[in-house]
Amino acid sequence: MRTKLGHAVRQVALGGVLAAAATGGFAATQGSTGFTSTGDLDISLTVNDEVKISNLVDINLAPFSGTDVTGTSDACIYANGGGEYQITATGSGAANAFQLTDGTNSVNYSVSYDDGTGASSLASGVALLRTNAAEDDDDCVTLGDDNATIDVTVAAADASVLPAATYSGTLTLLVAPN
Repeated sequence: MRTKLGHAVRQVALGGVLAAAATGGFAATQGSTGFTSTGDLDISLTVNDEVKISNLVDINLAPFSGTDVTGTSDACIYANGGGEYQITATGSGAANAFQLTDGTNSVNYSVSYDDGTGASSLASGVALLRTNAAEDDDDCVTLGDDNATIDVTVAAADASVLPAATYSGTLTLLVAPN
């Protein structure tokens, strides 16, 4: 005996099957009973953009001697598939400023970034678009060398007014796919 409720349930069930089939929910083809049976299924793979920064070394600036003081760290920038990436630098000073401190006094420093296409100044928190990522080696070993350079500079005018002390800070570099 058929009822209106049974008919409604069948319509909802059929609608669900059609919706699932339309979205790939029932993509597999089932085999049938017999001497042999064959079934098919779809396989999908999603590869997300990935990046990596590596081979950084701490920068120990030379003692101030009346001129600008500059230090360098090489880096390897990797992006699967190569291509574009963004690099964003932040410092450990107030509001992420590029600053070194002795705990009481602080001094600003500037940061430049070069991926082999030319050096660019970095501003704290502002992404810089670049295109020269390693694509086959996430540590640049097969390249024979790193593919980027980070330079930090404390201007002589800023350092000359500081009391004698050791000043330190942290530079954070964030690499992201573009």
